[in-house]
Amino acid sequence: MHELITIPFSHYCEKARWALDLEGVGYRERRYLPGLHVRPARRAAKGRGRADAHSSAASTPILVMDGEPICGSSAIVRRVAPALFASDEVEALVRDFDDALGPHTRRIAYWFVLGRAALFQQLADENVSRGQALAARLTLPLLGRALRRRLGVDRPGFERSMIRVTRVADDVAARLEDGRPYLTGDTFTAADLTFAALYAPVILPGPDRYGARLPPLERFCDEGRRTITTFRDHPAGRFAARVYEAHRVRGPRR
Repeated sequence: MHELITIPFSHYCEKARWALDLEGVGYRERRYLPGLHVRPARRAAKGRGRADAHSSAASTPILVMDGEPICGSSAIVRRVAPALFASDEVEALVRDFDDALGPHTRRIAYWFVLGRAALFQQLADENVSRGQALAARLTLPLLGRALRRRLGVDRPGFERSMIRVTRVADDVAARLEDGRPYLTGDTFTAADLTFAALYAPVILPGPDRYGARLPPLERFCDEGRRTITTFRDHPAGRFAARVYEAHRVRGPRR
């Protein structure tokens, strides 16, 4: 069976899972916490891990198909669901969302999660093995500092990311103003999948949709709840929720 190496709550990993589930591809998901993913990811990637400017040699997701590593969410979607890349416009939108949306929704999510240790511990308890969850409990201050440094998670970074995500959401809403059901017209494509998956950290799709368990809205601080509610209520947020509802098939896995 194919293997998918993930940080389970990562939205880039969710993007890859979504494509695999949509196409009915069977796979075994090997789930790791940030930091603990490095050795297995490097081993699986076989030196091919850097997929784009925002990834490293140990970045997830990595799909191992018949012994061959496919590194990066877009490469995985393209491999298992090539029909979703229907035009150059779709390709350009996917690249834009990967670069201009994904890093910033991730930073916003970590700003709130790392600000409340119980939220990160809940992510660990509900998404990885008991041993990894215990490791998180013992090393959370160190892990939190490493993630903050690696991802630029601080108040100025959070505020910059809020501006960037709002700008992308406004652009998406403008595309949809003419009544089209999807970003490039009448057909669901990789652009829609990529936007919905990478926007997910700021709208928190429920566990019946998202492929990992995210903390519920009520567990966040006041600012976090206001932020998530604002992004949910934005026309782009309502679009992402609709795409999840219509197209997030939960498929075969171990």
